[in-house]
Amino acid sequence: MKGVRRTAEIMTPEQAAEYLQVNRETVYRYIRQGKLVASRLGRAYRIPKRSVDLLLWATRTRSDITLREYTTEEIEQFVRDDALSPKAQQIARDFSRVMEGSSAPTSSKETQADRRT
Repeated sequence: MKGVRRTAEIMTPEQAAEYLQVNRETVYRYIRQGKLVASRLGRAYRIPKRSVDLLLWATRTRSDITLREYTTEEIEQFVRDDALSPKAQQIARDFSRVMEGSSAPTSSKETQADRRT
């Protein structure tokens, strides 16, 4: 996809500034003020994307909008709904093997057993 940019999980201050559409010095000021959590590695800062997203959430203009909280039962249902079928699990395992460089297919017995379920 052209024009779609993947955001890194760890950002430099310059990347965070671009993401937030603010000046780089604003990012440094947020770090100094404690509004933005960052790690200092040597002389350089690294900022987790989660920290940037939390800054956006904390500075939202509508404080009456809250994050939805889910019950344990709802979360368990989400996990059950997202579970892979045995066939999908086999496809995922085969794909992982190929990606790891081991293109050896799974045994035909495993594949046949998965097809029956």
